[in-house]
Amino acid sequence: MSSVAPDGVEAGKPADTPGLALIKEFISSVVVPPVNGTSNAADSVDFNAPLKEDIVFLSQLLTDTIKEHAGVAGGVPERLAPMVNQVLGASRQYFLQPNDQTFQNLVTLVQNISQASDYLEVARVFQEFLTLAEIAERQHRVRRWRGYRRGESGLSYRQTCRDAFALLLKKGFTPKDIRDALLKQEVDLVLTAHPTQAARRTLLDKYIAISNHLANRDKTVMTPAERDTLNAHIRAEILAAWRTNTVRRIKPTPEDEARNGLMIIESAVWSSVPNFLHTVDHALGEIGEAPLPWDATLVRFGSWIGGDRDGNPFVTSEVTREVIKLLRWRAASLIYQEIDKLMFDLSVTVGSRSLVSHVESIPDSLIQQSSRKTNLTFSRGNIPRDEPYRVLLSIWRDRCKVTEEYLQSIIGIPNPPPPPENFVYSASELLEPLKLCYESLLECGDSIIANGRLLALMRRISVFGLSLVKLDIRQESDRHSDVLDAITSWLGIGTYGMWSEEKKTNWIVEELKSRRPLVPADWPECEGESVSEEVKEVMRTFRMLAGIGREALGAYVISMARTPSDILAVLLLQKICGVPLNSSLRIAPLFETKADLEHAADTMHKLLSIPFYLDHLRRDHKSSQEVMLGYSDSAKDGSRLTSVWQLYVTQEQLVEMCDRYNIKLTLFHGRGGSVGRGGGPQHLAILSQPSGTVRGRMRITIQGEIIDQHFGSVGTTEQTLERYTTATLISTLAPPDAPKPEWRDLLQKMSDISCNSYRSTIAKPTFIPFFRTCTPLAELGAMNIGSRPSKRRNEGGLETLRAIPWIFAFTQMRLSVPIWMGFEEAVRVVKEQDIGGGMKSLQQMYNEWPFFKSTVDLIAMTLAKTDLRIADYYTQRLATSEDMKGISQELLKRLQQCIDLILEISGHTELLASDPVVKRAVEARLPFGNVMNMIQVEVIKEMREAEAKGAAIEQALKDVIVVSIQGVALGMGNTG
Repeated sequence: MSSVAPDGVEAGKPADTPGLALIKEFISSVVVPPVNGTSNAADSVDFNAPLKEDIVFLSQLLTDTIKEHAGVAGGVPERLAPMVNQVLGASRQYFLQPNDQTFQNLVTLVQNISQASDYLEVARVFQEFLTLAEIAERQHRVRRWRGYRRGESGLSYRQTCRDAFALLLKKGFTPKDIRDALLKQEVDLVLTAHPTQAARRTLLDKYIAISNHLANRDKTVMTPAERDTLNAHIRAEILAAWRTNTVRRIKPTPEDEARNGLMIIESAVWSSVPNFLHTVDHALGEIGEAPLPWDATLVRFGSWIGGDRDGNPFVTSEVTREVIKLLRWRAASLIYQEIDKLMFDLSVTVGSRSLVSHVESIPDSLIQQSSRKTNLTFSRGNIPRDEPYRVLLSIWRDRCKVTEEYLQSIIGIPNPPPPPENFVYSASELLEPLKLCYESLLECGDSIIANGRLLALMRRISVFGLSLVKLDIRQESDRHSDVLDAITSWLGIGTYGMWSEEKKTNWIVEELKSRRPLVPADWPECEGESVSEEVKEVMRTFRMLAGIGREALGAYVISMARTPSDILAVLLLQKICGVPLNSSLRIAPLFETKADLEHAADTMHKLLSIPFYLDHLRRDHKSSQEVMLGYSDSAKDGSRLTSVWQLYVTQEQLVEMCDRYNIKLTLFHGRGGSVGRGGGPQHLAILSQPSGTVRGRMRITIQGEIIDQHFGSVGTTEQTLERYTTATLISTLAPPDAPKPEWRDLLQKMSDISCNSYRSTIAKPTFIPFFRTCTPLAELGAMNIGSRPSKRRNEGGLETLRAIPWIFAFTQMRLSVPIWMGFEEAVRVVKEQDIGGGMKSLQQMYNEWPFFKSTVDLIAMTLAKTDLRIADYYTQRLATSEDMKGISQELLKRLQQCIDLILEISGHTELLASDPVVKRAVEARLPFGNVMNMIQVEVIKEMREAEAKGAAIEQALKDVIVVSIQGVALGMGNTG
């Protein structure tokens, strides 16, 4: 790192300003020493010191910026800086001494802010403080991770390949067992467009740039001039962010969301995959095993962005087609760039007999035709014949360029012309010449060249294919039933939706066996057909899929799947629209609600007992079935404890059911970003899965802000890929022991108590009015976070509200009801009535059962972010009746009870006592986030009062709401 004076200010900088001195005190207060030996004198990378240094450095640049430059609201810098210092000081005091007096001092200062522009500027400052602290925290984790790899630092969680291999060797597995298991491993990370990313993409890019600059400060020995230049780059990014509007004025389209996802893939993931696989190779070498073969993927990437049409009318067949064009174009561009670089690298003249023979068969005219003035190397086709690698690659460089240019030209064209000659259609087609080059280099003893850029490209193509991600399609089961209703009515054989389940399945199976077309090829678009636009759109989607083919597509996910006919209907619709059974997309039913999860195994049993479908899986899908599990709706439906326990049981039942039919099951975990939607540390989540349910195969959604947290930089991406790989490997070879029967019985009783308590609470007449009034639920719509509506349907109440705003609103309020409510009642009853051994049993379960421990720890992590005074402040300022205040007091009492019971179960004296890394991250954010909460409450109150009077509301106030929601989300580490 650059030289830093002892007080944390860069050498040569002027003395501290009062504001900077306050920030240093503040950072020293919140970034505390480790508590369990994660850092020691031998560590080359201290647990805290470099993090403090980075935060102070970034904060100094920010304070200098706000003193010299007005923000987007046009505030006065001279007035803003003292105001920020006062609020910062009061927030620090409340953090150090959380009592009624220090809280009131903070409230008073916030309430004294009188102008909307001042509110906005103060909120922006604290938002930027939060963001820069988060950037520094992530970079410090990478720094510690790298130090650990060098053997110079400790880690609280050891999740590297080296650690995993050592653990498995200790358990009796051989190095060959480990490598063989890795070769069979299939982990699919699926990016989704769920609207939980509160920050704008343009700002995220600036923050990624700052993160990369910090990484360069770590890795590079710089001259003073170079250091000044790098610091100026960081200052420029901070200034650009400060002068950029954080508020989205325009709601993103699905195409916008797809482009955002692509930016993450291109900026970090594309570069990280070869590095990650090299890390695995290195760890295998340390235990005496050969590297992975070039086509070993370990991790693949999928996406729902542009394919998820469940509840989103903006995702149409044409949108999906355009997104796939976009994906293919960007993949072709990246591959072309790499092959062009290989043309420069592979100047080797010695080749294998196979390569030389192949190259000699290439006519000179073909080489000349591959020349282009736009090529960086050999633009005239003047490649010496004694350079066989270049001769061969020149042909494929040209084909990749033809492919890239065609795909770019057809974006936005509804009916494009067919692909030109030399278009690259498949990844296997492109890998053949690369494989020939690779094997030739190995045969000639040039393995060090083979295992450089060439191997990296082959591995990228194996992982990303020709579309970077495979796009899943998701649709609600009722939409498919509507189409079959229209078809049976058109055929004059009745109304499909009125048939019994047996009649539905029998009819579908017979139609799947039949060779005759069920409807005309142009149905229902032909003239005279009176079917709904929704039915037409479903048919357009299936016909579009038939034209695209499987290479760019993943699974067809059916939400609200409840019966075998829901799955068979999708298979039939594919056939009707021209997809042969042997080319059909794999179908993944999604079981979401508590009731659906309870009946999932029975549904799959009935489906697999249909001989035609079972034969189809064995013949056309390698005896494999995918099932998706929803974490969000089941928790909203019956409490989080009930949800996670039912998911645990359902996974066991599904695996047992598929084993009975000799079908390989892949479980697709629909996890969100927040704990209430299945989020949290994924390494911990995977290791606590039911014994025997992973088996080397897993799909997991990566949603919203988690995409940036996991893949926002090359360093964090490599960490993420390694964590998923090692967790899956350990869970496959050395899964946790099955829980004791008495523990299962006790948790089932707790689940029932939790569900009853949760449902009875939200069913109270005052609860929903309290939720809608005392949280910023109504204001979330101003965020323009995603293209999807917040409700599945316009009509209805809480049951139609998606899980994201349900959790998002309570998280903003700092009450987090959906995560803990019901759990505290279950524990209280078990303790007081001594059910199943009472508290002693719960403590034993916590210490010996990974699933229960992770459940408790994730609740504890959420509770550490709650604040009783702030939650009560929302109610006191926003409630419109005494009944609302009454329900609030009940919830606050139960929240405190939950905290006390969690501590009793874990045996800790404070939340997060056993996890210093998370504790550091949470506590470093909270004081900044507290201020955002205060501002949010005051502005919501002012806006609602103005609305009640029919008065106009300043745009600045509306913007403050958005900024405050973004800021609190940063403080909490997630949104919904």
